[in-house]
Amino acid sequence: MSDFTSSTPLSFFFTNNNINNNNNKKKNNHTSSSSISNLCNDLLSQIFTRLPFRSTTICKCVSKNWLHLISSTYFIRLFMATQHECYGASLVFLSPHQLILTFPPDPLSDIDDDDDFEGDHHHHLNERILMSPEAFVKGTVCGCSMNVFLCSDNRYTSGYGYFLHDPLNKETFELPSIAARKECLHAIGFICDRFCNDTSENKDSAKRSNSLDPQNYFRVVRIKSFIVRQYEFEVDVWSSETGKWRNKSVRLTDGFAFAPHWSLSFAYDGGLYFMGRTSIFVYDPYSLRGETLNYPVGSDPMNIMSFGFLGACGGNLRISDIGHSDVKVWELVMNEHWELVHHVNFSGHLPNEFCADYYKRVGGFHPHDGEVVYLYSFSEGIYVANLGTRKFTYIPGYQKSDLSPFHLELPLWPSSSPEECD
Repeated sequence: MSDFTSSTPLSFFFTNNNINNNNNKKKNNHTSSSSISNLCNDLLSQIFTRLPFRSTTICKCVSKNWLHLISSTYFIRLFMATQHECYGASLVFLSPHQLILTFPPDPLSDIDDDDDFEGDHHHHLNERILMSPEAFVKGTVCGCSMNVFLCSDNRYTSGYGYFLHDPLNKETFELPSIAARKECLHAIGFICDRFCNDTSENKDSAKRSNSLDPQNYFRVVRIKSFIVRQYEFEVDVWSSETGKWRNKSVRLTDGFAFAPHWSLSFAYDGGLYFMGRTSIFVYDPYSLRGETLNYPVGSDPMNIMSFGFLGACGGNLRISDIGHSDVKVWELVMNEHWELVHHVNFSGHLPNEFCADYYKRVGGFHPHDGEVVYLYSFSEGIYVANLGTRKFTYIPGYQKSDLSPFHLELPLWPSSSPEECD
């Protein structure tokens, strides 16, 4: 992984330009061929794509030519393809102030032994799909699964105004309205499963009610949030097969209570994981059953909910916590037991300003590299932390930006139907 610093390559050209200007006074004021103003757009593009995001934006003010170049769709795609590639990840703006971590899938994960790795697959390794500027998600993001977003025209906790958005295929589908009172808070879950085995609904005879990928089965879950432990509560589930909402009751032996500041879920292995005050609520929107999962022994559940992260790495469920000067990562193993896989003290490795920031948090896991986590602070920016090598790399240009809790794994090349492949 390359270390990115806040120093700008433009400083060389500006310095060099000043020297040349002084020399030009001695040479009858001839224009220097080394002036940055004489560089072609291809070279300027290579320079600008290596600057931090905010520095690149400031360069728009230098001249009309730079403004036109940096504003072009070609440059934005080039910037996104070359800038901030840390451990195979890149950062994409969903809105002017909201970021999302995007990853290409593991190139070896979908290869069978009989596949010709050196042939067709190798040919596609660099054909990575990028989210273009016109594909930015509109609305508040409240879920992500299988490259599809669940969004809301309103605040996601209001319980209405939902729509599905596929940024790669540029498709959007609005969900039917459901009764909701604006003053009510709702916990929201979204999952997309290509291998749905739900037998409660006749998928063969049901008319599909949305235009998104017909191979995928979507579920949206809405639960009226409560902060006092309850042992029975109602769950609203929307199905892509019927296009309708249905209401189901859930009974939990140990009960469950939501955190007042956390109303979203993580989709994993066919289930939705909601972090609560003392436990995690796991709901299967296909079988319509729920259960609870305890937090790691010795952890602080409230701190995990506020500043930690629940996600997956290498196909395994992980949870993390961050303190003043250390970060912990647990992995779920057999018998619902959390195993501590990382406990790293980062004092001395990260700036004091970042360590002292009370609101810093874990921003995500790398989906394939178990050593890598992303640390985030609204005021200080983003760091890539390799917990194995104790290497912390700063990604400049993303201060004062919100990092979305949802990750998007972009495919390496567009999926094609069997007919198109023939």
